[in-house]
Order: sequence, then structure tokens, then C-alpha cells
Amino acid sequence: MSSRRSLPLLPDGVLRAQRGLRRVAVGLDFSLQSEFALARALRLPLAHGAAFSVLHVSPRLDGHSGPDGTVDGEQCLRRSVTSAAKRLRQRPDVDVREELRTGDAPHEAAELAKDQGVEVLVVGWPHLPQPAKPLPNDAMVMRLVREVDASVLVVMPHPGRVYHRPLVAVNFSRESRRALELTMRLCPVSTPIEVLHVVDLREEEEALRREDVPLTRQLGLRQEREDAARRALGRFLAPYRETGRALEIRLRFGDPCECILAEARDRDSDLLTLGMSSANPPTTLTEGVLRHSLCDVLISRHAAPPAALPDGGGAPAS
Repeated sequence: MSSRRSLPLLPDGVLRAQRGLRRVAVGLDFSLQSEFALARALRLPLAHGAAFSVLHVSPRLDGHSGPDGTVDGEQCLRRSVTSAAKRLRQRPDVDVREELRTGDAPHEAAELAKDQGVEVLVVGWPHLPQPAKPLPNDAMVMRLVREVDASVLVVMPHPGRVYHRPLVAVNFSRESRRALELTMRLCPVSTPIEVLHVVDLREEEEALRREDVPLTRQLGLRQEREDAARRALGRFLAPYRETGRALEIRLRFGDPCECILAEARDRDSDLLTLGMSSANPPTTLTEGVLRHSLCDVLISRHAAPPAALPDGGGAPAS
């Protein structure tokens, strides 16, 4: 686990949300999907003096076939780094780094994130023989999310522009707050951010039905929970709205994973963000959303705060 300090919460978090990223890494396996990841990483806002690392992990020879036989991974990586440097030629303050490693990719990515204090690792969505099927449990992306102690951005389609329809799922925890702040850092200040909270009343409503409680009481419970959720969302977002940031409230009732995915589809979101603590492994919610999402997914992950600090209330964000 990385020993770097976690990002601060308010008020410093709001100020950080207006700045770019200082440590970004992008993982390449030279597939089309990883090229999409590099293109997206180059569109992320970078702070002054930022480090931009391009990482490839493989055996000595990658085994690509061509007129001249196999191609050394170092040559492929060098071309990608040169291309990235050209794209960033207007940013001489950005340090573009070439990282060629051998071994297990998630392990090496985790070591890189720890050594360099990477804030966001950008990777491409893997090519699947049957695209309609969800990611398998042992997919490389799933392992990266589990093992890398940094936020992971999984890129789906080719990025046509900066993010302009982001959706952040929150449950009022500290992890949710960090996820929202990181999304604010990735998106232009003028971009409205939709903030979704899912109220899961399935067990309570089922218990009421078993007890033959009148429908009016069931509807009353839902209205009470909706009103309470809207008030909580208002309090949660108030400090950010004071900065002038446009934030739109969304509420849904039901299974959290299904509701998050449905909201992203209905809103045609291009970025879906979930929060996660380094103290805990990904949950079925986090992995379920990642497996079935149709847009880019950002798993916001930061080191767990000291036990003496309040956790912001609520269950873990993922």
C-alpha cells in the first residue's frame, strides 16, 4: 500500500478541484483500446510541473508479428512516448516519462503508483471476443482496480473531447466526497456535474408488504426517504455550490448497481465515477458497475484516513 498522504477534504479540497493533476500514468499494451486510453490521458488537465508517465509491462519481446518479425516492446513504447511528448509540446513544464517494466502488470503498475505518487492511472477497456458479455472476474482491469493504490480511469470509446456529461454516484461518505472532488478536477469548470444518490428501500418495502401494511403507508415511507435524501444531498453539495460549480441532483430508488448504470444510460453520461477506500477491497457494487458500464469509469481511490477522523457518515462508497 502506498504511504503517500490522501488528498485533503474541504476547504482545501475545493481549491484542489480547480487545479489539474500532478501525477498521471497511462498503461499501454499497444492495442487499439490502450491507444484510446493514451488519447484520453492527454486530454486530462495537467497541473504546472506535472509528471506524465507512459507504462508498458511485458516480457522482453512482445511477439508482434510483421514484415521484420517480432518488435521489441521498448521500440513501441518509445514511439508512444514520442507521440505523447509531441502532443504536449505546448506544455514544456510537463515531464513525460517512459516506463518499461517486465513482470506482472498489476503488480508493476501498483509499484509505479506507489513510487511516483500517481493520482490517476488511465487504462483502456479490454477487447472481448464477445463484447456483449461483462468482464470476467480475472480481467486485467479488474485486477488493476483491486491492486493499484490509486484512482483508476477505465476508458471505453475513443475520446472525442473533454468530459462534458459526468455522473458521480455518492452515499455521503468521505470516499464519495473525494470522488466528487476528483471528478471536478478532471472536468472543465463550466461543465455541470450530475450527482446521483440511490435509496435502497427493497428490504423495508418487502417487510411492509409481508405485514400487509396499507399502500399509503408504503408510499409515505418512500416520500419520507426521498425528502431526507434531498436534504442530505443539499448539505453534501453546498460547499461546492458556493464556489459557483454547477451540480445537478439525481435520486433513484432500488438496487444501487442497476440504478447507477440506468442513470448513466439515460443521461448518456461519458464519465461515471465511484468512490473507494484503500482500506477495503472493491465491493460487488464497484465491480458490477465496472463490468457493465457503457461509458468511461473512474474508480476514485485514496488512502484511508486515520481512524480518529470522522468518515463522513454512511457506508463505504463502493
